[in-house]
Amino acid sequence: MKTFIFDLYNTLIDTRTDEHCEKAWTPVVEFFATKRIKTDWKRLCAEFDRYWKLFNEREAAEHKFLYPECDCVTQFESIARSVGGKLSREDAAHALRLMRKGSIERLRLFDGTTELLDGLHARGAKVYLLSNAQAAFTVGEIAEVGLADKLDGVLLSSDCGCRKPDPAFYEMLFDKFDLDKRDAVMIGDDMQNDVRGAERFGIRGLWADGGAAAHAAEILALAD
Repeated sequence: MKTFIFDLYNTLIDTRTDEHCEKAWTPVVEFFATKRIKTDWKRLCAEFDRYWKLFNEREAAEHKFLYPECDCVTQFESIARSVGGKLSREDAAHALRLMRKGSIERLRLFDGTTELLDGLHARGAKVYLLSNAQAAFTVGEIAEVGLADKLDGVLLSSDCGCRKPDPAFYEMLFDKFDLDKRDAVMIGDDMQNDVRGAERFGIRGLWADGGAAAHAAEILALAD
């Protein structure tokens, strides 16, 4: 095999976050105050959850995708309106990044990740990323952990309107980078999204519990 598709969080990057705590939302409250929007962290958190529920209900009614994905920048624009303010898209993206940064408890590469990806490239393989993630902060986190130059292509769910395990999301990746199903494997920590989603699409799925690097020998053997 020469086409290796990876999930990102808890597959390549060891991640733990909490989006429902005061620490995550306090920086957003402070930023909103600079825009003359007065609120508190509990209300913002509640509005975040409310918008997510409404989004999924609306998308389910439209039947466009089996697994729709929200663009959280738009979500933050709506949150600002719900508490009596207005944000530009740039400011909404900044607010989202503030929340994300405050929510992070752990964000680092799994040991051996760089060596695994380098090993695949040394064997002539291509490495792609297919992640249920928000571009507004994920692009920066990919660069922060040193993965930006290790990937031959990236597709994030917030840019596509759908997420794994939706076959449409897999199809978008294969169309964008002209990939061949016969030569591809999806690797991730989530059995439903990564393994069964890949198999539903028609490619092999490999469960990488504990991170891809923990399964390096098996993964590299597929490229030999």
